[in-house]
Amino acid sequence: MSGRWGWLDGLRAVAVLLVLYAHLTRYVFTGLRGFTGERLHAGPAGVMLFFLVSGYIIPASLERHGSLRAFWISRALRLYPMYLVAIAAVVALGGYRTSQPVTAVVGHLTMLPFLLDVPLVTPVLWTLSYEMAFYLLVSALFTMRWHRASGQIAALLAVVAVVTAPLAGPVTGLVLPVAVLLVIGLCLVVSRWRPAVVAGGVLLAGLVATLLAIGQDPAHAWDGLLIVAVMFTGTAIYRADQGQTGRWPAILAITLVGGALMVNWVAELHSLDAVNAKYVARLVITLLTFGGAFAIGRLGRYRRTPPWLSLIGVLSYSIYLVHYVLIQIGHRFLESALPDPVIAVTYLTAVFGIAWLTHRYVEVPAQRLGRRFRASRPRPGQDGVGGSPRLEETSWHG
Repeated sequence: MSGRWGWLDGLRAVAVLLVLYAHLTRYVFTGLRGFTGERLHAGPAGVMLFFLVSGYIIPASLERHGSLRAFWISRALRLYPMYLVAIAAVVALGGYRTSQPVTAVVGHLTMLPFLLDVPLVTPVLWTLSYEMAFYLLVSALFTMRWHRASGQIAALLAVVAVVTAPLAGPVTGLVLPVAVLLVIGLCLVVSRWRPAVVAGGVLLAGLVATLLAIGQDPAHAWDGLLIVAVMFTGTAIYRADQGQTGRWPAILAITLVGGALMVNWVAELHSLDAVNAKYVARLVITLLTFGGAFAIGRLGRYRRTPPWLSLIGVLSYSIYLVHYVLIQIGHRFLESALPDPVIAVTYLTAVFGIAWLTHRYVEVPAQRLGRRFRASRPRPGQDGVGGSPRLEETSWHG
């Protein structure tokens, strides 16, 4: 895979704009939010679209790098710099207090705090916990050579999610043990000894499965497993598009995961004694919004994406993190008596301006460092760098 996939940048742009709309309209244009909110869950639609895109692109990224060592170095340089900058900004400006600083630090460094019952520095970090869980599972599957079974895994997760919902959790006191096991597992999967690589994959798979089963925040007790299933659905679509599998695994995944989302979302409504035609219709529209957006983007993948949309997509990771940090530290401005258009324009100008700066001076240098690392190592298959299984393929958040 070479170059950027413009249609995926376009989808990232749509996703982050939906999230921006959902959060900003809590403060301005609340009447519009009331109208659209009766018909669409914009925030969940946006993050689910992010998850689908991640599921589609991450296997391609792993196959392009050719080893788990290169993949994890690339992922760390892609995600951690901006992640740490956002956390540091909130902490430095007094937006986060905790009585357990060591637990908070370690939990956030694992990038799994949402599954470890660690209070988040900024609320939007919850999605990155699921992203990390997915990366760990994908790595585990590659070590065991099960990476082509994405559609079947998505379908299995869908069935298990319906049978087990709502999931239990969260369980406290797991931060340090999980961090230790995570480090051990990652060290094993990037080693050069094949038995150690497989053992690391098994350890990581077991660790993530346990966290997904017993570490769910109540907000996602009904769909936590389905979030991961959505990402594997994206992977199944990617493999079908690349001719690595037939169409049926992807079709099976789309059907079962979409159906399971509706079943569990309606079941959650039932648990709240809130099942009615209006709310069920809103769930259907939300599902069709993110699923339809992905389908439209995929069908138009050979067409040129509008430059402005691509730019927002390229900046989407910074935008996603920056926009809520600004809400945390600037909520008084958002709640001021100024006209809604003035507040919205000022806020959005700040979000896009700061996101451009952080992308330019935080994300890009880290990505450049990752490219230098890849350029300095042998090509995949020359010496088995990283100890990962040799891949047949030659090949946020992206």
